[in-house]
Amino acid sequence: NFDGTLNSNGSRATAVGTFTGNQLKFSPKGTPAARTVVIKHTVDVDLDKQSGELTQGDVEIGKAVAHLTGKFRTEGDTQVLNMKLNAPNMPVDELVAMLPSMGIVLPSGSQLKGGTLSAELGIMGPVDKLVITGPVRLADTKLAGFDLGSKLGALSAFAGKSISNPDTSVQNASLNARVAPEGTKADAINLNVPAIGVITGAGTVSPAGELSFKMLADLHGGIAGGVTKMAAMGSGKGGVPFAVEGTTANPKFIPDVKGMAGGALQGVLSGKTPVKGVDMNALGGLLGKKKPK
Repeated sequence: NFDGTLNSNGSRATAVGTFTGNQLKFSPKGTPAARTVVIKHTVDVDLDKQSGELTQGDVEIGKAVAHLTGKFRTEGDTQVLNMKLNAPNMPVDELVAMLPSMGIVLPSGSQLKGGTLSAELGIMGPVDKLVITGPVRLADTKLAGFDLGSKLGALSAFAGKSISNPDTSVQNASLNARVAPEGTKADAINLNVPAIGVITGAGTVSPAGELSFKMLADLHGGIAGGVTKMAAMGSGKGGVPFAVEGTTANPKFIPDVKGMAGGALQGVLSGKTPVKGVDMNALGGLLGKKKPK
């Protein structure tokens, strides 16, 4: 529904008002949204050039408010966008019902609860082939019904204590996202889970929801310190490496034993991890490396 005014002199037009959308769908694989979306907007259009600018686009989903501005133009049968979405500190509880409409699938049986979501996104390209890029941050939220400690499996043992919990509380989760028709790419992932530690990394999500991530877990407590130092030797990166595969609905966490062993061996050969009773020069020479002086 549109409620507002539309004024035109034949070559230029201005629309000011409120757009209200129900059961909207923002992804071909999405399902109609259960929440109403209200957009208070001001749009200036050049009718001759078939282009325009959204100078005000206040997007409201309950108490969550984002600001959409930018330009658009007609090319053939489609619209091409060059816009920005600024979404500071939006309540997560207001957004949860919108996730299915965007084709976002959380792990089976889980739900985000509490906290805020912030994003600064660039939205560019034809409307049927949009590329969306920018930083996204979740703060003080909980993924209820998802036990990250249990999913980490063998990694949990490195903490020297059980870190299993039916819910996963997240103090901070940030990443740089790129969402495009060919899939989603996430870089500079930084996930702070107080009960577990800090998890960093990067990876991709295919259009079918298949995961391919390389991650590093800096675990709290127990013998984690010794293990992470051993895994980091020679690489300069502290943490236990692991991969995330499977799908968004059923992610699988797989320890990177090869990466850990390689880091430890590299540390030995570099002299950072001396081994009692072993001639490091002889060992290094055997493998084509020399112990540094």
